[in-house]
Amino acid sequence: MSPRVARVAVDVPLAHLDRLFDYEVPDSLAEAAVPGARVKVPFAGTMRDGWLIELADGSDLASLAKLHRVVSSEPLLSAELHGLIRAVADHYAGSWSDVARLAVPPRHAATEKAPQREWPAPRAAPDATVLPAYPDGDALLRTLAAGNAPRVAWQVAPVCNGPGDLVGGVIEAADATLRSGRSVVVVVPTARELAHVLGRFRQVFGHGAVGALAAENGRSARYRTFLAASRGQARIVVGTRSAAYAPVANPGLIAVIDDGHDAHAELRAPHPHSRAVAVVRAARQNTALLLAAHARSTDAQALVARGWLRDLSLPPAEARRLIAPARAVDDRDRERDPAAIALRVPSVAFRFLRDHLATGPVLVQVPMAGYDAALDCARCLNRAVCGACGGPLRARAKGEPQCAVCGHRPVRWTCPHCHTGTLRAPLPGAARTAEELARAFPGVLAVNSSADRIRDEVPDEPAIVVATPGAEPAAPTGYAGVLILDGEVTLARAELRAAEEAVRRWTNAAALARGPRDGGSVLIVGPPQHPAVQALVRADPVGFAERELADRADAGLTPAVKLVRLVGQPEALRDFLDNDDWAGVDILGPTEVGPDRWAALLRVPMAQARDLTARVKSAAAIRSARKERGLLGIHVDPEALEDR
Repeated sequence: MSPRVARVAVDVPLAHLDRLFDYEVPDSLAEAAVPGARVKVPFAGTMRDGWLIELADGSDLASLAKLHRVVSSEPLLSAELHGLIRAVADHYAGSWSDVARLAVPPRHAATEKAPQREWPAPRAAPDATVLPAYPDGDALLRTLAAGNAPRVAWQVAPVCNGPGDLVGGVIEAADATLRSGRSVVVVVPTARELAHVLGRFRQVFGHGAVGALAAENGRSARYRTFLAASRGQARIVVGTRSAAYAPVANPGLIAVIDDGHDAHAELRAPHPHSRAVAVVRAARQNTALLLAAHARSTDAQALVARGWLRDLSLPPAEARRLIAPARAVDDRDRERDPAAIALRVPSVAFRFLRDHLATGPVLVQVPMAGYDAALDCARCLNRAVCGACGGPLRARAKGEPQCAVCGHRPVRWTCPHCHTGTLRAPLPGAARTAEELARAFPGVLAVNSSADRIRDEVPDEPAIVVATPGAEPAAPTGYAGVLILDGEVTLARAELRAAEEAVRRWTNAAALARGPRDGGSVLIVGPPQHPAVQALVRADPVGFAERELADRADAGLTPAVKLVRLVGQPEALRDFLDNDDWAGVDILGPTEVGPDRWAALLRVPMAQARDLTARVKSAAAIRSARKERGLLGIHVDPEALEDR
């Protein structure tokens, strides 16, 4: 008889070895060797980890090495999960093993062998009130409850509670999906957001019915939830990036919250984005997809424009009746404003604070943490730089300059241009802003929520709450007012997505304000005519995303086109580009981007996207097989075109 053959995905990240390898299954391992099991196999003279993907009755090879050991017979890697990992790896021109490390948590043997608790059935949620406030919101819930798979981009009105309850709307969609007998996966950007969303879900569906999947929870807890999902016990999984791969049984809905947040982009190769993983999974498994955010990312808008996602949002005129009114004041007039000489804010913002503090807490959003986010020479106004590495200086505490790059703290700083030693702060940080506003409003509680002092909640009483984006505490009944400072600084960041990110940060802050009936309002200090500021004032993030997408199409930038960014040492980049003729591909560069670092962009229309990633992967395999020297990074659909 032909020997029983195991087809194994070996944990080798080399591009030219990104395939399955055949191994003979010895009789002693025949019972333990099941598809989805972790195994050890001999490979190139060493023992390597691997996954047993499938079993076959024979092989095309005359002789086979034998499977060395079955590490665990737990069939964690289902055929569906293997296919998803393969599809994501191909989408990003990466290797299967690199994506598998992100998708499947490390084994925790004690947890795997220990008896697992029973997972109760999720409780039914109360009647829906959030999604029905939107056009076709009721239809979406009916479609989910019927077992169908709609794909929706939901732009949530930026207001506290009511139609602005983003998590509440996702809970309603999850409840409708559960009633159809299917499972739900929810992906959030950060551990802080996970704690909030997880608490809401467990409050509605029951504490024991909702699993958390995040590395921050520890190896044992993460592995326990993954086990429960793969065994069909956990029907609701909420987590950070890796949760997009959660192997729940009969998946019915994948919801990605705040898909424009940069924490959804994986820093490790091949840099998969939670949104893209969810899109690939929804297409492969016929699963409903919900992208829910107060702003609209250009990537989500691109999917809407192609007809792949349906838009679910309020028309701007209707949204303005429900959300806190927003207005803008130009920051450039601050130097001519007598009331702003000794205070960080113009007189209009000062009056805004004074008026709204009478009715509750006021949120002040600033773009940078620390005491002074940037330092200049007080005499010549040149940027203050570190004497050790040349990096920019900042101050985390008053009178304590520190290098933002190497952390060096100069005892005595001297300007290399005019040789004076006096510093000025053109951009106060959150700590200094809170300090100055506390002096301006004596007797009022001043709270700083930034850096390592992030607060989750503030009391429902008059208070000035200074926070950086993403660190805003919640107020029980919402903020009486939201003041956004330094809009020009946020917009001036040297990034492709600076304006898009500004709208996301500002709308997330505005979503914490009370509605107009309760006296809530928003004031932004920034250029009033800028499209991003107008998107906030006019309550039209979708219109801004449409305009931004059109501008990207005119400029030939992602997501209007398919882009691959190559960055590395010059000889490595040159050799890689020689591995294909790149016919039909627009090559931008190579361009020097740093010391011994060069970058190039490969660009094609979206219709040729699959062909480009396949050719990039083939070129990477040639590079790997030839053992070409030098460091090189490959980034498909890059979130940024700059080195961060």
